[in-house]
Amino acid sequence: MKKYIFIAVIVATGLTFTACNSVFDDLAVNPNQQDVNSFYTTPENVDKGIKGIYSYITTPRAMGVSGTRLMVNRSDEESDRTDYGVPGQYCASLTPSWYTLVQPFQLFYTAAAQACQMIESIPAAEFTDQQLKNAYLGEAYFLRAYCHWFLFTNWRNIPLMNRFPRNSMDYKPQAAPEDTWKFIISDLEQAKELLPKKGYWTGNNTGRVTSGTATALLGKAYLYRSGIEKFFGGSTTEYYNEAAQNFNEIIAGQHGAYKLVDNYDDNFRVATENNDESILEWQFLGDAVNTNFNPGLANSGVWRDPRGVQPISFVSINGHVVHQWVYDAFVASKDADGFTDPRMFGTLIFDDTASEIKARPGNQVIVFDGKTFREYYTKAGTDRHDFGLVLAGGENYKSACRKGIDWTLPTTNPGNGMWIGNLRANGMNYIEIRYADVLLMYAEAVVNGGSQGSLSALQSINLVRARKSVNMPALTTVNMDAIEKERILELTGEGQRFYDLLRWGKLVSRFKALETSDPYFKQFNNSAYLGFQENKNEWLPIPVDEVEGNPYITTNNPGWN
Repeated sequence: MKKYIFIAVIVATGLTFTACNSVFDDLAVNPNQQDVNSFYTTPENVDKGIKGIYSYITTPRAMGVSGTRLMVNRSDEESDRTDYGVPGQYCASLTPSWYTLVQPFQLFYTAAAQACQMIESIPAAEFTDQQLKNAYLGEAYFLRAYCHWFLFTNWRNIPLMNRFPRNSMDYKPQAAPEDTWKFIISDLEQAKELLPKKGYWTGNNTGRVTSGTATALLGKAYLYRSGIEKFFGGSTTEYYNEAAQNFNEIIAGQHGAYKLVDNYDDNFRVATENNDESILEWQFLGDAVNTNFNPGLANSGVWRDPRGVQPISFVSINGHVVHQWVYDAFVASKDADGFTDPRMFGTLIFDDTASEIKARPGNQVIVFDGKTFREYYTKAGTDRHDFGLVLAGGENYKSACRKGIDWTLPTTNPGNGMWIGNLRANGMNYIEIRYADVLLMYAEAVVNGGSQGSLSALQSINLVRARKSVNMPALTTVNMDAIEKERILELTGEGQRFYDLLRWGKLVSRFKALETSDPYFKQFNNSAYLGFQENKNEWLPIPVDEVEGNPYITTNNPGWN
């Protein structure tokens, strides 16, 4: 599907995208364009409209880089010197007008408005295939829910896009968090009932969401709601039963057969994208031809910009580093035969010849052009090998994350523009929810009192550890400490860690501990690190254009002017 998203007829929706005014002004209907009621009346045009929603989400300014860097770099895992990394560096550069905040905020609302338009149009469209009609409607409900999920878990105090804007003055007030949770959950329940099971979408439609996708995000919403509202909303209501029930439906195969792939690394390779472990995977296409950053134009691409994602390299300085505590966590983790946790080799770029590393035969760190870490990072005529050879400051760190990069790309242009130095050539998909994550979230829900389903919490976590290529020793007991450690080893660099700490109520204490113990924590930066500020940095600032343009919004999120 990623080959066709960018050619969807988005302009027929009457939506526009600018960096000015309120986002709700930007979504006004243009009376000079074709009326949507006369356009979305056939299966073919409905399909174009749904693909248009995906295209807003997978543009580089949304999940193509801005969104994923928000999700990854706001945690305690990495430091990032790029412009996309600023929201996670808690530095002096971060303001409510920072463009890598403003643009995803706008694009996710634009996508949500397009979803509203499809929800309002599809029921009247003429279909001979009712299952296909339901599938399209289910996609619209899911994508609207996802847009609000992304906005809510990052900005919290958000307006709800619950219908397509009627005019340029159709402003929305900020919703109470309880109402936002209900809205997201209601849309996901609708999507779950309407969407087809895994296996329905094939060929060029591979990657479209299914009932399994909706069920997994619904379980995740209940899990997050239980923790986030406990620490930020004052509510003691728990939804661990609902979370466990939805996760168990995935485990029991009610929405299709999901399973752990034998090779952990196959979750992060272009050749093995959309595998049996994938539940929600955003589709990207290495594209050196369609190069516009924003959707709605004929030359808009859906590549995944690697700035801030790739490690420091001699090709580009737009990289990141991983903090020492992550490296140490992997070094301390040993498989059943006493070798270094094999997941370290699929997660990090590091010197695998270091004395603290005991690599299982066959496990090796390969970076650019098939070179080992030492071959690539060793200075000629010396035995020095570190990131400081490329960019000053890198010598203070031992590792970077290898996930999210198409490592098959060469470092020099082969003549077709598809090389790693061309930011538009990286087409690596982003798996936001995979089966291993569901197993760990299920274990968390059960440990916190949710009803046990097909598996016990211990069986669930041990399934993850027993993956064929991983072969970690089985745990004999399970508690939250074990689950938290396993999530680090399994999911580092995938955009889950910040929100784990958020719902566990550990953000402030975790950042303060690292600021005290690690002199290089968040120091690989483009401006001064200000420290993680309680009652401020838990949520991002609402973009200044929205605060000034929407009469219902009189103040920004706490701590932001």
